[in-house]
Amino acid sequence: MDKKMHDYLNQIDRYLKPMAAAERADIINEIKSEMLELEAQKGMSAEEILERLGEPRELAKAYMGEAIVKNNTFSLRKFSTMFAFYGLAGFTGMFILPIFSVLSVGLMFCGAIAPVAGIVKFLGFLVGIEVPWVMFQFGTYTAPAYVVFPLSVVTGVLLFAAGWGLWKLMIRYIRTVSLGKRKLQQQE
Repeated sequence: MDKKMHDYLNQIDRYLKPMAAAERADIINEIKSEMLELEAQKGMSAEEILERLGEPRELAKAYMGEAIVKNNTFSLRKFSTMFAFYGLAGFTGMFILPIFSVLSVGLMFCGAIAPVAGIVKFLGFLVGIEVPWVMFQFGTYTAPAYVVFPLSVVTGVLLFAAGWGLWKLMIRYIRTVSLGKRKLQQQE
């Protein structure tokens, strides 16, 4: 089997993505065996085989249409599983994704800016210039200028770590939802 036929099979596989993985693999294997049979028994060239099979998109549509006709039965279990998954994923996604993405980027940005502000305050202290817009304050306690830099570095590291952790949690959430969707598609 030459490269053209492999590329053809890959195109078919791409067009069949909405189908379950097992069903898609069966279709690809069926087409592949048809190709090998035409090549071995009838001595057809790759171009002749591909011409006989037609456009990959059209062939994939035919298989998908056949699968829809075959699996047109309604299942309350399938419906409730799909409803629960998409409802939960959609509802949590409306809150988790925007909040985690904005917070994670914001915290990482603040974590990067905090040490810079500490350096500005400390350099101002060394030169004898008051930098009133940079301060480190906990409640009523305001840290002196010479302590602001180490505190800003520690705070920057903590903020950046918190942002990075939220980013990782968001990625884990997306992967979990994607895995759940794949499992749901395989059940179909």
